[in-house]
Amino acid sequence: MAESLPVFPQFKVHAEGAVGTRWRKWVQRLENLFVGMKISDNKRRRALLLHYAGEEVYDIFDTLTDTGNDENYDQAKECLKQYFEPKVNKEYERYVFRQSQQHSDETVDQYHTRLRQLANKCEFNDNESEIKSQIIQSCTSNKLRRKALSEDMTLAKLLETARTFELAEKQASGIEKKMASGNVNKIKTKEKKYVVKQKSRPQPKRRDENPKTKCYFCGGRYPHKYECPAKGKTCSNCQKEDHFAAVCRSKPRKQTCKKIENSQTDESEDEYTFSVKGGAKQPKSKIKVNNRNFHMLIDTGSSVNIMDEAAFSKIKPKPTLNQSKTKIFAYGSSNNLKTLGFFTATIESESKISTGKFYVAKGNHGTLLGYESAVELGIIPVIRQLSSNLDKICEEYADRFQGIGKIKGVKVKIHVDESVKPTVQPHRRIPFHLRKKVETELKKLEENDIIEKVEGPTPWVSPIVVAQKPKKPDEIRMCVDMRLPNKAILRTRHITPTVDEIIHDLNGSKFFSKLDMNSGYHQLELDESSRYITTFTTHVGLRRYKRLNFGISSAAEIFQSTVSEALQGISGVKNMSDDIIVYGETEEEHDERLKAVLDRLREQSITLNKSKCEFKKQKLSFFGYIFSSDGVSADPGKIKAIKSARQPTNTSEVRSFLGMTNYVSRFIENYSTITEPLRKLTQKNVNWTWGTNQQNAFDKLKDSLTSDKVMSCYDPKKHTEVVVDASPVGLGAILTQEGKIIAYASRSLTDVEQRYSQTEREALAIIWSCEHFHLYIYGSTFSLVTDHKPLETIFNNPKSRPPARIERWRLRLQAYTFTVKYKRGVDNPADYMSRHPNQALNQSSEEKIAERFINFVAEYAVPKTISLSDIAEASTNDANIQRAIRNLRSGKWHNKTENKQKHSFHKVRNELSIANHDGKEFLLRGSRLVIPFSLQRKIVEIAHEGHQGIVKTKQLLREKVWFPGIDSAVENLCRSCVPCLATTPENKIEPLKMSPLPDSPWNEVSVDFCGPFPSGDYLLVVIDDYSRYPEVEIVHSTSARTTMTRLDKIFATHGIPQVVKTDNGPPFQSQQFRDFSKYMGFKHRKITPLWPRANGEVERFMRTIGKLIKTANIEGKNWKQEIYQFLRNYRATPHSTTGIPPATALFGRNITIRIPEVNFKKDDTKIRQRDRKQKEKMKAHADKKNQAKPSKLQKGDTVIVKQKRENKLSPPYNEKPLEIIENKGSMITAGNEDKTITRNSSAFKEVPKPEMTEITEPSDPPDEPPVSRYNLRKQITPPKYLDDYVVTGISS
Repeated sequence: MAESLPVFPQFKVHAEGAVGTRWRKWVQRLENLFVGMKISDNKRRRALLLHYAGEEVYDIFDTLTDTGNDENYDQAKECLKQYFEPKVNKEYERYVFRQSQQHSDETVDQYHTRLRQLANKCEFNDNESEIKSQIIQSCTSNKLRRKALSEDMTLAKLLETARTFELAEKQASGIEKKMASGNVNKIKTKEKKYVVKQKSRPQPKRRDENPKTKCYFCGGRYPHKYECPAKGKTCSNCQKEDHFAAVCRSKPRKQTCKKIENSQTDESEDEYTFSVKGGAKQPKSKIKVNNRNFHMLIDTGSSVNIMDEAAFSKIKPKPTLNQSKTKIFAYGSSNNLKTLGFFTATIESESKISTGKFYVAKGNHGTLLGYESAVELGIIPVIRQLSSNLDKICEEYADRFQGIGKIKGVKVKIHVDESVKPTVQPHRRIPFHLRKKVETELKKLEENDIIEKVEGPTPWVSPIVVAQKPKKPDEIRMCVDMRLPNKAILRTRHITPTVDEIIHDLNGSKFFSKLDMNSGYHQLELDESSRYITTFTTHVGLRRYKRLNFGISSAAEIFQSTVSEALQGISGVKNMSDDIIVYGETEEEHDERLKAVLDRLREQSITLNKSKCEFKKQKLSFFGYIFSSDGVSADPGKIKAIKSARQPTNTSEVRSFLGMTNYVSRFIENYSTITEPLRKLTQKNVNWTWGTNQQNAFDKLKDSLTSDKVMSCYDPKKHTEVVVDASPVGLGAILTQEGKIIAYASRSLTDVEQRYSQTEREALAIIWSCEHFHLYIYGSTFSLVTDHKPLETIFNNPKSRPPARIERWRLRLQAYTFTVKYKRGVDNPADYMSRHPNQALNQSSEEKIAERFINFVAEYAVPKTISLSDIAEASTNDANIQRAIRNLRSGKWHNKTENKQKHSFHKVRNELSIANHDGKEFLLRGSRLVIPFSLQRKIVEIAHEGHQGIVKTKQLLREKVWFPGIDSAVENLCRSCVPCLATTPENKIEPLKMSPLPDSPWNEVSVDFCGPFPSGDYLLVVIDDYSRYPEVEIVHSTSARTTMTRLDKIFATHGIPQVVKTDNGPPFQSQQFRDFSKYMGFKHRKITPLWPRANGEVERFMRTIGKLIKTANIEGKNWKQEIYQFLRNYRATPHSTTGIPPATALFGRNITIRIPEVNFKKDDTKIRQRDRKQKEKMKAHADKKNQAKPSKLQKGDTVIVKQKRENKLSPPYNEKPLEIIENKGSMITAGNEDKTITRNSSAFKEVPKPEMTEITEPSDPPDEPPVSRYNLRKQITPPKYLDDYVVTGISS
C-alpha cells in the first residue's frame, strides 16, 4: 500500500534574508521530519530532499557536479550547502561582531542570541569568552557592566545576573510609576533645576453647556459622525487616557528644562544654536561621550551638538574629524561659527545610551547638547508645538493622507468597440538588472490591490516601459503602453462646467485650497468585465489592472464624473480636470467647506497626497483667469508670449511673423494696410531697413493679436486645435478654437534642449504645449498641428518605435486624446514665437524628465564591464557616429548612400537620440546604446561569454546595444569560436558514393565481425561484393590468427579474391594480417576509420543475421544450427539489388534447397542494370534523407575532429585544431605535431578564420515583430482521387 507524504514547505531560493542561513535551518527541519517519520534509508532521504526542496532547487542541483549516486544523501546535501552558503570572510564577520551593540528595546537574552549567531561565522577559539566580553562592553546597563567587572563570572552567570537586574528594574518601574506625582518633570542632574511654568490652559466647557458644538474629550465638533479621535489616546498633561491635553481638567504640569549654549547642522542646510548667557545658574547635565564624562549645557533651541577644542582634546582615543559644509549660526547672529569638523560618538546619560554627531568649535566656550540628543537620552520631554486651525484640520483628518483609497460603491465599466480586432503586442525587453526592481514594483501593486495576475487566455496584451522615479532614484515607475487598446475604447461624455459658470462660482472668493488625490485613478475600481483590456506583459508573466489606470483614453471623463458625483451637494467645491478646488469668501467659510469636503472624502474612502495639496491660498489661476480677493482678472500668461516677442531682425523672421498674423487676419481690420510696410521687406531686391513705419506696423499687429476681436474665451463645447512649432532656440504654441486664439505660449530652449535633434525638438514642442494647456485640453479630443512630417507617424501610429526621449514623452501624453496633423511650415502661425521665445529657466521640467530617462536607459543599457565613459569617449573618436550626430541635429542626411554605415544610420534615423555623459556625446537607438566601431568586437565578445549560440548572442546584444552590422559581427565571432565549434554537434553527411560492381564473382569481398553474443562467440562474415554471397564462420576469438585461419579455409573453397575490404579493427591492423595478405596475394583495403557505412554491404547483412539469432533465442532453438538453415535460404533467394540469388550469381547455377524448383540461366547484363538502378535509387533516397551536401574541405584547411563521448562534460569535438594533409574523396587525413587522423569528411568541422569587418549591411532591424511560422496548410493540394469531383474549401 502506498504511503502518503506529509506536507512540508518547499525552500524559497529568492526569499528575503541570508540564503545560507535559511537553507541550513530548512535542512535541519527536514531532518527532524526524517527522524519523526523514521526514515533512515539514504536513498529515500536523498529523494525526499530533492522532492521537498522544490523545482528551483532541483534545477540548481542538476547543474552541480560530484553529487554522488542515488544512495549518497550526505554528498547531495553537502553540494547544496556549498552552493547556498558562500565562503565566509572571517575578518569581516569578526568586525561585524565587534561593532554590534545591544538595542534599547532588546533584552540581554535576545542580544546574547544575536551575538551567538554572529559568532558562528567568526571561527573564534572560545565563543563563550568572546560573547561574554562583547556583552560587558556593549550592553546598555551600566549596573550590569560594573557588576561583571567587579567579580569574575562565567557567561551563564552573567546572563542570570542580567535577567535578575532586568526583572528588578521592570518591577521597580511599575511601583515608582504609581507613586509618581506627575506635577514636575525632573532633569536628571544634581544641579538645581530650572522650572518653567506653563500658561494655564483654558478649561473646557462641560458637555451640557453646549451639547451640539464641542466634544468633552477632544474639543472638536459634537456629535461625531465617527468615533471620537481622542479615544485610546494619552493626555500629555496628566498621562491619562481618552482625552487630549487641550481639554484636560487636571492642573497644568510644570516642565523643567536647562539652560543651553551652541548647536549643530546637517551637511546640506544651515543650522542654528540658541545660547542663553548671563545667568549664574545653567541647566547642565553629566553626559558620557565615548566613555569620557562631560558637563554639558542642555539647549532645547539648538539643532546640533557642539564641543569646544578643549573638551575634544580630552577624548581618548581621539576621534577622526570629518569635513562639513554645514554652517552653524548663533541666535540673532548672521556670522556662522567656525568649526574644525564633526565626529560621531556614543553618548550616555544615567538612564539611556545613544549616538550623536558633535561639531567641534574653535575656542574654549564649553560643550552643548542639542534638543534631539537631549530627548533621546531622556533628559527633557518632547516639546509639543502649537498648531494653527489648518494644522488641526489636517491632524483630525490624518487618515485621509495615508495609503491609496477606493471609492465606495463604484465599479467603472469601460465600453469597448467589439468591432476592433484585439491585439496581442510582443513583450518589450527589459534590461536584466532592472528586472528585480520591476518584480518589486509588481509585488507592491499586487499588495495594494491595484493589479492581479492573469489566468487563462486574454485578447488584449500591451507592453510596459520602465522609467526612474524623479524623487526616488532607487525606485521605478511602470508605464503601460495603452495606445492600441485605446483605439477600441469608446469615450464617454459627461457634462463639463463652462467658463462662465466657473467665474460665477469662484468670483468673490478670497481663500482657495487645491486637493490632489493620491494616485487618483487607482482609487476607482474596475468592473470585472472591463479588466481584460488593461492586460500587460512582463518578464514574469501577464498582469492586469483591478483599478482604473493611467493611459486609458476615457479615464479623464470617468474620473471627472465619478469625483463630481462623490462631492455632489457640497457648496464651495469644484473638481476640474484632476484637481479638487475648495474656495470661500472668508477664512471660516473656507475651513468649514474644507472640513465638509474631507468628511465626504472619508465617507467615500478617498485619500489625498498631502505633499501635492495646497491649502488656504489667496490666489488661484484657473482656465486663463486669476481669482483672488481683488476679483477676477485675465491671466497675463495667455498673452505674455506675444507681448514679450522681440521685433524681427531679418526678412525670414518678417515672413514668419506675417504667417502668424495671417492666421487670424480675418479678425483684424485693415489688415492689408497695417502689414504693407512689413510686406515690402519680404520682396526681392529690397534692402533691409527697419524704421518707424515698420515698428508701428509691428506694434499694431501685436496689439491686434491680443485684442478681444482676435482672442476669445475657452469653450469646452468647441473643437480645440493646438498649433506648435520648434526652432533651434525656442518653442511656440497657440491654442485656438474655430480660428479664434485662446492663448499664446512660448519659451526658449535650454542648452541641453538646443542639442536635441530636430525631430526631438518638435516632439518637445508637442509635450510642452499639451502640459502647458493641460487645463484646457485634458479630457477632450483635440487636434495638434505641426510642420514636422515624421511626428505624424510617430504619434498617430501606436506601433512606431521612436527614440528614447520621444518614447518617454509619448507615454506622458497617454492621458490626452489628440490627432497629430501635418501643415507646411510657411503656414504655421507658431513659427515666429518659437524663434522669439520668452526666456526660460536653466532647466525645464520636460528636459529633466527626458534627460533623467535617457541617463536611466544609458546606465542600465551599458554592459557592466564597459563604462559609460568608455562608450562616450570612443563615440567622440568615431567618425561615423559623429557624422550621424551632426545629421540628426540638422535633420539633413545628404548623400545617404555614400557608405553602408551611413546608410544604416539613415534607415533608423527616427529611432536615434543624442545623449551626453561628462560633456561627451553618444547615440541611443531607442533604449539601446549605439556602440562605436572600436568597442564592437569587445561588446560582442562580452555577449558571447558563456558561449551561447548565434541566436541567443544576438538576442542578448539587442537587449542593450546596437551598431551597424551587428548580425554579421556576431555570426563571424561565433562561427570562429573554437570552444563553440568543439561542443556543437553537427550532422553533416556527404552524398553517397556508390561502389562500382566488381568485374566478376569473388573478385572483391567484404569482411567483418558480428558479436560478441552471450555465449562468447563471434561470427566472421565474408560477403562477395558481386554476387552478395555470404560465408559465415562461428569463432571464439577475433585475434588475427583465428581470422586468418578461417579466411584461409574460405579462400580454399572459393579461391583467393583480388581485394579484401575490412574495417580498422585490431585483427586487420596487425602485422600478421599484413603478412597474410602479401602471402595470399590479395590487396587489403581498409575503409575510413569510424565510418562503417563505407563497408555497407556486410554491415547491412549484420542486421539481418542479428535478427535471426534473436528469433532463434525467442523460439528456444539452437541459433548455431539455425544459421545454416538461414544461409541455405538466403543464398537461394534473389537479392533485392541484383534480383538474382547470390549462389546463382556466384556459381552460375541454382543451389538445391528443400523447395523444389526448375533450373534456368540468367544473363549477367540484367544483374548489372539492376545493380546500377538500385544503387542510384538508394543514393537519391539516402542523400535526400540525410540532406547530404558535398564537402568543401580542402588541403590546408584548419579543422576539429569528432571524438568519443567519455562523460557528460566531453564535447562532441576535440578542441585541438588539425590541418588537412590529404583528401581522398570523402576520406580525409588531418594532423598536427602530435598525431595524424583519417576519418570521413562528416567527422570534421571547419574552423573559420576570425574576421571583423567595419562596414557591413545590417540584417536587422532586430526590433521588427517576429516573422510568423511557415503555414504548411498553404501548400496542401487536393488528393488525386478527388480529381473527378467538385471540391470546395481546399486552397491550392
